[in-house]
Amino acid sequence: MANLYALQGRGKTGKTSTLKEVFNLLSQKYPLAVTEVIRQTSDIKIIMLINGIKVGIESEGDPNGRLEESLHDFVQSNCNVIFCAVRTRGMTVGWVNHYAATYRIQYVGQKLVKTDYTVTNVNTAQSLIQTAGL
Repeated sequence: MANLYALQGRGKTGKTSTLKEVFNLLSQKYPLAVTEVIRQTSDIKIIMLINGIKVGIESEGDPNGRLEESLHDFVQSNCNVIFCAVRTRGMTVGWVNHYAATYRIQYVGQKLVKTDYTVTNVNTAQSLIQTAGL
């Protein structure tokens, strides 16, 4: 079964920054990975092929955003691992839970840290990568 890691937290807690760091760390660790950048603005939507493992990353987890579409696209692309951002409750959580029959879902809490914000994002990103076995 494939894995879906949902970085969960309120708005402005650093979910996007953490998921961008996941992409940066994976790019550094696997410089030969095939990367398809679908969107890269303040948020990212990316598919990476790392040693035969397809990884989808979506950092936009706002209600009424593109998360529902991105999850669908990642599933259609047969991603083995998905990293995404969601709020604490509501439609974004529902969109993730929709894939519970085909993906092992793990919610990872993201809380606002007032000191060492960057260090916290990097540590959380490293933990996500390690948990995913990448």
